[in-house]
Amino acid sequence: MGTMEPALAVAEQPEPPPSDPGAIDPLHAPFLWTTAGLVIAALWIRPMVSSLWVDELGTWWVISGSARDAVSRAEAVQGQSPVYYLIEWAMRHVLGRSEFALRIPSLIFSLAAAVLIYRIAKRLVDAEAARIAVIAFAVWPSVAFAASDARPYALATLTVVAATWAIIGWLDSGRLGAAALFVLLAASIPYVQPLFGLVLIPLALYAVARIRDGTTPVRARALVLALIAVGLLAIPIAFELLALWRRHEDWSVPNTPTVSWVIQTLAPPAFVGAAVVAGFFAVARLKIASSPRRLTRATAILLLGWLLIPPAILLGLSVMSPVALLEARYFLSAAPAGALLAATALRWLEPAQTRRIVVLALVVLSVLDLAAPVKSGDMRGAAALVRSVADERSVVFIPSGFQESLQRSWYTDPERQGLLTAATSFYRVPGQVVPLPGALDGATIDFARAQVRDSIATTDKVITVTLTGSSYGPWFDEYMRQQGWTRSYVGEVNQFTVLEFTPIH
Repeated sequence: MGTMEPALAVAEQPEPPPSDPGAIDPLHAPFLWTTAGLVIAALWIRPMVSSLWVDELGTWWVISGSARDAVSRAEAVQGQSPVYYLIEWAMRHVLGRSEFALRIPSLIFSLAAAVLIYRIAKRLVDAEAARIAVIAFAVWPSVAFAASDARPYALATLTVVAATWAIIGWLDSGRLGAAALFVLLAASIPYVQPLFGLVLIPLALYAVARIRDGTTPVRARALVLALIAVGLLAIPIAFELLALWRRHEDWSVPNTPTVSWVIQTLAPPAFVGAAVVAGFFAVARLKIASSPRRLTRATAILLLGWLLIPPAILLGLSVMSPVALLEARYFLSAAPAGALLAATALRWLEPAQTRRIVVLALVVLSVLDLAAPVKSGDMRGAAALVRSVADERSVVFIPSGFQESLQRSWYTDPERQGLLTAATSFYRVPGQVVPLPGALDGATIDFARAQVRDSIATTDKVITVTLTGSSYGPWFDEYMRQQGWTRSYVGEVNQFTVLEFTPIH
């Protein structure tokens, strides 16, 4: 695909900065790196041992059997490529069953992505912007959540960032090996998460811009061949998407798009607040650098397209089709671009002390907003409360948190019903566990009533685990009272309330 011409190699490279802040203030770079380490510890590492949440428990169920089971469940039940789940299956057999073991792959993937973010920012802007980009990436809300989440999204983010780094390297060098690396990495994106494949659009636009600017030895024909190769390698994913479409009603959750939600997803409040707070305290010293790090046209196309094009397509599909795609995790593919743009903007602020104030404000606001003892509900604590009162004769009712629990067929399908009790498969409790629909409404109440009625006929102890404040609480109170049972309060943990019912004698 061409041999690089030396004159072209430097055309796209940014001009060196007028001065490196580290040369003037030797504590500047260590401050930024220390800040990056502390925020990663607070937002990425701290939640590693907290209770698993609903979707992570689904991951556990997928990998709880054989490798063949993991592949089958990932494709047929989770609607996901099995690549990530096979990694988790292997990790489970190496490290055992624990929250940390399930989450360590995502932490590793996120750390690797942060390294590549640094290299991309250093290549496109400079080392100072690269240091800030790592911090911005670490505190981006969806990135911070994915870093300790036993789900495929950290791996998907890594593949996106790696493919971006690969195409920059190919366009810089023009070497055949670099082209092959980009093709392989780009084709791997949809295998991990098909929706993240939308990032290939801004990558292609960036390549076109570089070719038109004459800043790369790669020619249009080589780019077309590379994109065709990516498409051919990704053909099997098309069949997975067709199968997923056939059962989209099982997992689609209505989510009406709002302007504020989209804005907050693409520009997190802490990033906006940091500029306001830092400006208030440092307005007297705040100024724009006399020689700001101007982005080339191609770089601006890459970063703005990366930030805006995938979310815009997801938003359009959600508005125009019955498939709901408005989840923060689906917008995660654009997060690295947001971090890179934020870092570039901060790089323009002078002096270096001002940048430190802004970074510190960003970190403090992010930690206050995102740091929490659990990720989303303390199922581990709820299971401990159940174990404190239950025995082998107990019946334990747990409304499933999965959207699939609203489909009655899942309760009788031997291949899929295990998903509904994934919580008590990981956090074991004594007695008979009976799953209930995740939502109690006019469409599910008759089925829920039948499940309860049939299950309490042969026991004298019933335990319920319900979402605090949900309609299940008063419904269980009323229904069990009518059947001659009395309620005892067992306890409450994050998001969950545990009650015990016994017959009135």
